[in-house]
Amino acid sequence: MNGELAKRLLGLGTIGAMAAALSTGLAAAPAPKPVAGVIIDVKGSPTLKAAADGKTLKLKLQQFIYEGDVIKTGTAERAAMAFVGGAEMRINESSEFQVESGGGAKPTSVYTKAGQAWTRLLHGKSGMNLRSPLAVAAVRGTEADVDVDDRMSVKVYEGLVDVQNEYGSQSLRAGMMTEVAGAGQAPGAPRAMDPNEYGAWQNQLDPKDIAGQLKRLASEADKSRSINLKFKGKDGTEKSLDIKLKKK
Repeated sequence: MNGELAKRLLGLGTIGAMAAALSTGLAAAPAPKPVAGVIIDVKGSPTLKAAADGKTLKLKLQQFIYEGDVIKTGTAERAAMAFVGGAEMRINESSEFQVESGGGAKPTSVYTKAGQAWTRLLHGKSGMNLRSPLAVAAVRGTEADVDVDDRMSVKVYEGLVDVQNEYGSQSLRAGMMTEVAGAGQAPGAPRAMDPNEYGAWQNQLDPKDIAGQLKRLASEADKSRSINLKFKGKDGTEKSLDIKLKKK
């Protein structure tokens, strides 16, 4: 038996041992959250509440963010991030966003009850969903602004955005906007934006070396791969185990 084959068999034996342990009722440790993005610019002292341990820390440049993390900005604070799926998002002051998905196999997704974000897609394959209690803005073009409080406004600077909820949907192209007036309301009919309705707050952020940060992010995301192992427990029921395989 050569050395490489022995290593493979040893690995399979380890996986089998883990499955056997679970079948006897031992609980597995919770899987780490997938990396979702990286911080590419910060103004002021925004905070991040980590999904992994619930701790709230000051947001830092080049910091990785993970699915479930919550980013919060106060007065005169802003933050910009790039996601695994190729979307960029800039968060305005007095906002709070939870990262749901960094993208890749599925669109990047974030959620807010109150906040404003400017987004752009860094390549044609990416997409981004900005969700709120009022509606979902699905960004499929290049550049858009979404502002949520008691109302929700969506402005499209370039490309296309679909805005929808259970009461209706609207498709917007560049130079148009729509509003959801409140809970239980459908998105309003799209209209052309006035020149003074184009936002400029996002220009106060100026990320550097986005390509380099995306490369770092891709490398970090590639460190973890998982396999799903299915087996039967002692009670005869089928069980499932996600095993993270770490690259060295």
